[in-house]
Formats: sequence, C-alpha cells, structure tokens
Amino acid sequence: MDSPASETPVTPEKIGAGASAEDARAIAEAARETEWTRPSFAKGLYLGSFDLGLIHPWPAAKPDDVERGEAFMARLTEYCRTMSGRTIERDAKIPDEYLRGLAELGVFGMKIPQEYGGLGLSLVYYGRALALLGSVHPSLGALLSAHQSIGVPEPVKVFGTPQQKRTYLPRCAAGAVTAFLLTEPDVGSDPARMGSTAVPSADGESYVLDGVKLWTTNGVIAELVVVMAVVPRHIDSAGAVHKGGITAFVVEMDSPGITVENRNTFMGLRGIENGVTRFHKVRVPAANRLGREGQGLKIALTTLNTGRLSLPALCVATGRWSLKIAREWSNARTQWGRPVGKHEAVGKKIAFI
Repeated sequence: MDSPASETPVTPEKIGAGASAEDARAIAEAARETEWTRPSFAKGLYLGSFDLGLIHPWPAAKPDDVERGEAFMARLTEYCRTMSGRTIERDAKIPDEYLRGLAELGVFGMKIPQEYGGLGLSLVYYGRALALLGSVHPSLGALLSAHQSIGVPEPVKVFGTPQQKRTYLPRCAAGAVTAFLLTEPDVGSDPARMGSTAVPSADGESYVLDGVKLWTTNGVIAELVVVMAVVPRHIDSAGAVHKGGITAFVVEMDSPGITVENRNTFMGLRGIENGVTRFHKVRVPAANRLGREGQGLKIALTTLNTGRLSLPALCVATGRWSLKIAREWSNARTQWGRPVGKHEAVGKKIAFI
C-alpha cells in the first residue's frame, strides 16, 4: 500500500519558501528508491531481519583488483610522507603542489572506470586511500570525498549519458576539482524550500540558472559542479507539457554569471574549500542536464550513499592516528621512574581507546 505522501502529486509550484510540511514529505517520498535490487543488511536489522547471507561469506576481490589496489596504496603512502598536515593547518589551505601531486598519482580518479582514464579502484581501496590521506590532514579526505563521492564523477558515472561520461569523466580523473551544490541559505535537509531555478529557453537548447548555494565544499576552487535547481512547469516548442521539478545540471564554473561570494572558515576542517556561490542568469546547455527534469533529488540521494561511506573511513583514520600519538607519547613521557603508559590510570585509558 502506498503511503499518503506518494499519492500527492509533486509539482514545481509546491517547491519554494511557501512549501508546506505535506509538500516537503511528498517530495522526499517521490525521490525514494522503489526497486531494491541490492538489499540492505543494516536496514534489515532495524526491521528485525538478520539476513547473514547478505554479508557472509565476505566477497572475494578479483586478483587483478587487489594487485592494482595494493600498488596504488604503496605509491600513495610514499607521497603522503612528503605532505605536511601542519602546513595545511597553519595556512588553512591545501598547497597547490599537493593537489598537483595527487592528480599525477591518479587520486582524483580512484573510482572512475579505467576506460575513462581513472584507476577503477574498488570501494575498499577507495576507503583505505581516504583513511590514509585523512591521517595527513582531514581536509585532504574531505576534498577528495566531496569530489568523487558526491561531485561530478559519481552522478555522471551512474546517471550520465555516454556523451556526458566521455566529456567529463576524463577531466575529473585528470584532476579537475568538482563539487556538489544542493544546500541553500534557507534550505538544508528540506529540499522542498529550494529557491534556485533553471528556466528552459524557448528553443529548449539551454536553461537559465539563478540562485545561491551555501556550504559548497570544493566550490571555491572547483572547475565543474553539479547544481540542483527547480525547473518550472513549462510547455516546449512542440506543445508538450513538462512538469519540471528539482533537476541536476553539470555546470562549468567559468561560465559568465557565477560568483564565489565567500570562502567559509572553520575551527575544525581548516583547509577545506567551502563557500557561498551565486548564480545570476547563468546559461547552461540542455546537454548538461543529468537525467530527466524532476529527477535531481533522486540523483542526489543515490550519489550521497557513496559519500556516507567515505565519512567513516575518515573517522577511522582520525581514531587510528590519535591512538598512535597517545601510545607514542605514553612511552616517551616518564614519571615516577617509568613511562606514564606503564602506570595503571594511563594504561587503562589507552586500552579503552
């Protein structure tokens, strides 16, 4: 039986500052996955179903994938030793030479298929690489995660046309930094209040994009971005009616009418290129639209799943590094005739970590 929200038609007229709670739920429900071709083990746990067959036996990786992954991790480990997290922390910026070095290693194309110039690594090695980079400085992991997990590579790889894949994926793999622009000053987890618009031209060849996006991780230095905007209900030149809705577009950041208004600063992730971006009458070719009109939120939620896997990888890196520092210091600092780690109170703390 369908939920009440799914019975409510979702139209662009119900998106914006005046959207009701019912409108917001309807938009969120319409973006949900309807055919679960890949069942979730964690979801089953919440529903009281323990399907061990989904996680055991652990899938064996292909020997070629392992060989390529291990070789890449060895190269990346050596390069990470040349970077300084203290430099990033001090300057609140990732040096350009670090980004160039990572691009030469292929780090910007870790998950992009080899046929498009990427490394084609599995999620296991992608997660391991992020953990390693995060141990140098978390801003490195944040930049590369935002680029590959939610930026241009993932939505284009999953939802892009063959031409879009040939156009954008090689650039992304070569080091073109990308970003994902969904949030607005008054729009967070409630996309029904989205104010950015993409109005189709009369000939249907382009859209005119207007709006402001906030918390644009990588947006300050990005070359390409994925932008979510509302396409209004419209009639094309052939007389066909289009419902419009929240739609995804790949946008070149050097397009006329784009302004990065602010680079946000943070106490924690110093070095992250996060800002406020304004679009004023930015013309975007129709060929840059990802998927159908109104499919943007579904594209966003689907690609965000990959981003959710990168966050715990970075947290693992932080935890392991913190434990390393604690163990080394507890063995170096001596009090009352022995290293402090040999005293019961400190030893228990380290054991707990």
